Amino acid sequence: MTRVGGVDLPAEVAATVAIDELVVHCWDLAMATDLNFAADETMLNAAYGFAQAAAARDPGGSPGLFGPPVAVPDDAELLDRLLGLTGRDPSWRPVS
Repeated sequence: MTRVGGVDLPAEVAATVAIDELVVHCWDLAMATDLNFAADETMLNAAYGFAQAAAARDPGGSPGLFGPPVAVPDDAELLDRLLGLTGRDPSWRPVS
């Protein structure tokens, strides 16, 4: 067990949440600064599993966690499917 943000939870759950946070927010930062982004497949799988479980619990989005899911084709790359589950449009880019 560990404690994060005032919440006690199993360490493996905390690790999965941290992986999701890193992958998704690093993508946010990369897109906002017009940089390329790539993530390790193991990290993508962990983050996707976390986001998939959250979307199953709250199909309209998880307030304070994720916005409403964005439709992404089932055969899209894993990163794009993860981003869609977290309420992000994988094709979003900043206006130049």
